[in-house]
Amino acid sequence: MSLKITFRKNYIILEPEAGTDFRQIRAGLARLYYVPGLPDKNRIWIFRDGPENITDEELQGLRDFIKENYPQGANLNKTAIVIQSEFQANMATAFKRLLSDLPYEIRVFTDFEAAEEWVG
Repeated sequence: MSLKITFRKNYIILEPEAGTDFRQIRAGLARLYYVPGLPDKNRIWIFRDGPENITDEELQGLRDFIKENYPQGANLNKTAIVIQSEFQANMATAFKRLLSDLPYEIRVFTDFEAAEEWVG
């Protein structure tokens, strides 16, 4: 179980595998913040198999981690979240609200191609 990261020319795809937990997502994010050039790429998060067991406290912790580690001067301006289940939709919407004060826009999609078009 881990966070699968795929690099594309103009964006990064992040896909938690089944069983991926909060700690693994946070570790994957930490790698992205400190690799030169990566903080500037838009992102697509794809939730197919997981995680569906992140608590409200963990979402808040993830928000705090992002705010504390977001690189100054980064040009990242879009993050798409692609979901499949109703629970994931609720989680993504709650997370989007938690991060509303970040300097980039977050949108939730049910279709990967639409998300790709938006961030690309």
